[in-house]
Amino acid sequence: LCLAYCFTITNTAVAAVASGCKLLTTLNLWGCFKITDAALVAVASGCKQLTSLGLTYCSNITDDAVVQVASQCKQLTSLSLAYCSKITDAAVVAVALGCKQLTTLDLFSCRRITDAAFMEAADPGCKQLTTLNLGNCSQISDAAVVAVASGCKQLKSLDLRCCSKITDAAAVVVAA
Repeated sequence: LCLAYCFTITNTAVAAVASGCKLLTTLNLWGCFKITDAALVAVASGCKQLTSLGLTYCSNITDDAVVQVASQCKQLTSLSLAYCSKITDAAVVAVALGCKQLTTLDLFSCRRITDAAFMEAADPGCKQLTTLNLGNCSQISDAAVVAVASGCKQLKSLDLRCCSKITDAAAVVVAA
C-alpha cells in the first residue's frame, strides 16, 4: 500500500490499515507528516508480514516506534528512515539486531546517528544488508565505515555523500 505524500493521512488511517490488512507486505508512508509513533506501534502489532516500510520525511517518528517495528516485524527486508530527524543510535541498533532479513536501510540525513550505532550492531546484525545509505549523516566517520565493512559482508552499495568526517581511510577499508 502506497500512501506516500498523502499529507492529510493521520494515525487513525494508519491504525485502520494495520488492523484490517494483516497480510500487508509493503507500506509506504513517505511524507505523511501527521503520523506519530502511535501509527507505527499499530503497524508493528498488526502487520507482522511487512517486508518493506517507507517512512522518509515522517519527522514525528522516534526511536520508540522503530524499536517496536524492529521487534515485531521480523520479515522486514527494506526500511527507509531518511529525513526522520528524531531517529538516533537506539533505533539503528534495534533494527540491526531485530530485523535479520534486512537488505536495504536508508538513513539519509538522520543527523543524530553516530558511529556508536554501527560499532555496536554491524557485526551481530546486518548480515544480509546489501544497501546502506548514510548520506548526509554528519556524525558518521571512518569508525562506522570500518564496522560496516567488517560486519556487513553482503554490502554492495554504501552511500556516504556529504559525510564530512569520512577520510581516505574509509575508502581504503571499503576497497579492501
